Amino acid sequence: MPLNLGPAPERNRTPAILISVLVLAAIAAAIYHFSPRTPAQIQVVKVDPFAPHTETKAAKGGIHVLGTPSFSEDNLYVVVHVSIENNLRRTLYLDSPEAMLTLPGGTTAATVINPADVPRLEQSFPALTPLAAHPVGDESEIAPRATIEGSIILLFPTLTDSAWKTRKSASLTVNLHNLPPQTINLP
Repeated sequence: MPLNLGPAPERNRTPAILISVLVLAAIAAAIYHFSPRTPAQIQVVKVDPFAPHTETKAAKGGIHVLGTPSFSEDNLYVVVHVSIENNLRRTLYLDSPEAMLTLPGGTTAATVINPADVPRLEQSFPALTPLAAHPVGDESEIAPRATIEGSIILLFPTLTDSAWKTRKSASLTVNLHNLPPQTINLP
């Protein structure tokens, strides 16, 4: 047998490259087909404004501290009923929703009421209890392939119900951990 110390003869690599490209294309198509287009779908079911007018006066026969006048306070609570559908195969966590209200005089941001504070708020305003069913907020969980429905309570301090009626626009931005925020216009 003769000794051949030269380079090995070149083989045609085209079939191997084509097979590799087809396998990679099949894997990419499978990933695209089985991955959800929208990881989470958020819908506003309805919006309930609640604008209590609170007045504090000295009680008859009670102790009155000098220099503390009676006062009144107007606040606008907006209860946004949402439905959040998790299309992923992992648990999603809600992270600090945000809201903006644009009035003829400018834009104001809302304070989002934490679900842990809702019972205390309902003690102050019992008429809010039927509106605020199942509050959701910071750190609420959405199980894989599940949907949660609940209320996000927004507080716009010093505004009245007439401010809500004369608004130019209102929006809610829902932040989910590790996903881009989704902004929804409120009706």
